[in-house]
Amino acid sequence: MALLKMDCQGLVARLLLDFVLLTTAVEVAFRWRELAEKLARVSRPQMEAYEAPHRDKNGLLDHESMWKPAYDFLLTWAAHVGDSYRDVIQELHLGLDRMRNPITRRWKHLTGTLILVNCLDPLRGAAFCPTGYGDFAV
Repeated sequence: MALLKMDCQGLVARLLLDFVLLTTAVEVAFRWRELAEKLARVSRPQMEAYEAPHRDKNGLLDHESMWKPAYDFLLTWAAHVGDSYRDVIQELHLGLDRMRNPITRRWKHLTGTLILVNCLDPLRGAAFCPTGYGDFAV
């Protein structure tokens, strides 16, 4: 709320989008290829190109590093979706729902963030209301 009171809605939106992309990359780490196919019809050579910078000297991709190509892909994909953080989060949510055994069934962070993003305008409005008006429980 403090950032909204400082009229930094763009910063709040950017922080939320970065949070969503990073946490999604970590959450889908091993299944990022499936997500990439659902979101952008990414080819096998393109997927390998996302993984290449994260391979070790022997050409192997460590299991603990699987989130890195996922994050690289999501950043690139989000830039192509457009400037609307709402659209990016909504499309990501739909793509995750289309996966086999969607993580959105057990992972509620994305749904909560989508609700928060859609409430930013009323929250921003409440941040600039005169004292006593628009006291919303947050």
